[in-house]
Amino acid sequence: MFTKIIVTWSLPKPPTSRRGLWRDESGATAVITAITFMLLMGFTALGVEVGSWYAERRALQTAADAAALGAAYRIYKEGKDAEGIVESGVYDASINGFTNGEDGVNLTVTNPPASGPNADNDYAAEAIIGKQRSTLLSSMFLSNDEVTIRTRAVAVVRVGGPFCILALDPTGGSALKFGGTADLNLENCGLIVNSDSSSAMNLIGGSIVGATYADITGNYTKSNNSTLDLDEGAPNIGVDPLPDPFADLNIPSGTGCDYNNFQTANNNSAYGGAPQPLSPGRYCGGLRVRNIAHMAPGNYVIVGGTFKVVSGAVLTSDPGVTIFLTGSAGSYAQVDISGGATVQIEAPTAGTYRGIAFFQDRNASTGGSPNMFNGGSTMEIKGAIYISKQEVQFDGGNTSSGGCTKIVAFRIEFTGNSDIDSDCTGYGFDDETRRPPKLME
Repeated sequence: MFTKIIVTWSLPKPPTSRRGLWRDESGATAVITAITFMLLMGFTALGVEVGSWYAERRALQTAADAAALGAAYRIYKEGKDAEGIVESGVYDASINGFTNGEDGVNLTVTNPPASGPNADNDYAAEAIIGKQRSTLLSSMFLSNDEVTIRTRAVAVVRVGGPFCILALDPTGGSALKFGGTADLNLENCGLIVNSDSSSAMNLIGGSIVGATYADITGNYTKSNNSTLDLDEGAPNIGVDPLPDPFADLNIPSGTGCDYNNFQTANNNSAYGGAPQPLSPGRYCGGLRVRNIAHMAPGNYVIVGGTFKVVSGAVLTSDPGVTIFLTGSAGSYAQVDISGGATVQIEAPTAGTYRGIAFFQDRNASTGGSPNMFNGGSTMEIKGAIYISKQEVQFDGGNTSSGGCTKIVAFRIEFTGNSDIDSDCTGYGFDDETRRPPKLME
């Protein structure tokens, strides 16, 4: 059975006058809806396109930041006169997807920056990245067929004078400590404490400390009777930690023992009064100096035990000596220089370990007894004392004069008279202290 459906409609009556024509609203909603829909679609398309520009701008900014930091890190590692500063920045931009001349990219890396507050700063690098983008639907609203997206970044390396003392402990109180009788004079160099403790550096009793500057990540405490005399005035508080300057060095590879529990003779009669000669090699169980001895150039690897210089002994070296302190779990070698000993050691001026006089294995456990450079000994250590996981104690009337001495240790304590010189010309150390770059603009 079928049902017929008839649909009828009627047309509106035509207006009977011109006045009625203008007042007739039939069909207006459809026209307004169509126009509004077109506008909404246009603005939606424009929003999507502008959103894509902002997304690309974020990618460009990331690449510009990477380029500026890449160039500045070359300055941080090798100094303001390093080669390849600009090339480093260009490379870091490329691995972030933006290469000059490709896909409309215009990249410029400059050192120093061409403009801004760091213009003409040789320790700063600037990266500017621009990219041309063709307009699509936005061309309906813009007069140009292309837009340029542009970003800029500037990274700066903070530079200070040379340091002689660096305490690496990141959190401990009294990471650098001056006892009641300490009298430390740092000639033309500063001290740095990486600990963020409120008492990272501690001066007690009548201790006296003189230096060019003091950079402390945390803060410091001092007794009323102690004296802190800095050329720059007050210590710099809240400074970023200084990275371990020898973090890329390791103990020389090797196995076996050239000497076991070695100690020199009690006197030098067997050598006609001349110093007993010592040769480079692996000294298992320690090396003990009891008379007058002289070290030939080379690496002295102390495997376990102690590098010991007893009271009254005299130890000298040719230029080019590095003493390594290593071992195995629970038994890493340490230094013990007794009061009344005389020690004159000169580090290499070339090669992998240039400037390093003492180097303790970074696998050594933190804590335990300190490495002792004891009271009354006369020391001329030309080079760095690097003991990154344990404490170094300078106790008594130590003096370190006549050249370059740096102490880089986990914790450091001074309790006696010490003079430390920073004339490091020829030992491979920079005459400035650089910190990792930061984005500043």
